[in-house]
Amino acid sequence: MAAGRPVTAALAAVLSAALLAGCSSGAGNARLEHAADYAAHPHLRVTGYPVPETLGLVQQVVWRLADGSADRLVKLAAAEGPADARRAAAEEWIRTYGADAAGEVSADFGDDPANRQTVRLTFHGSGRVKELTLRPDDSDGSGSDSDGGAWRVLLR
Repeated sequence: MAAGRPVTAALAAVLSAALLAGCSSGAGNARLEHAADYAAHPHLRVTGYPVPETLGLVQQVVWRLADGSADRLVKLAAAEGPADARRAAAEEWIRTYGADAAGEVSADFGDDPANRQTVRLTFHGSGRVKELTLRPDDSDGSGSDSDGGAWRVLLR
């Protein structure tokens, strides 16, 4: 038996067990989906002052652009305006930036977010720039994110 085979077999067993354990919950599935997305896309270059929630949101926006996934991009959107307008904006963003998002992308985050944050995406292959506006989800209608809810991107 080759010297690396026992190590490879042990690693495969550990990864299989982790995969099975991770699949037993919704949170585990989300982590696996995130890991797959992370591995399948170029890394985002980041400057400025993101918080984990805004960084994660911007990374997903870039991934959805690169994948051409309007449905998944719309799921990241703030509930502002009619649903068909958000869908049309998602499709336009994908037409305009989708191919560029598959390459190197930088995200420059504005100041530490309170009620909203502006992020400037630079697509290195084309030199195009897209400015995003992020805000906390206001699903309860209170106008604030006091419960630590998700951040969303304004699709317009």
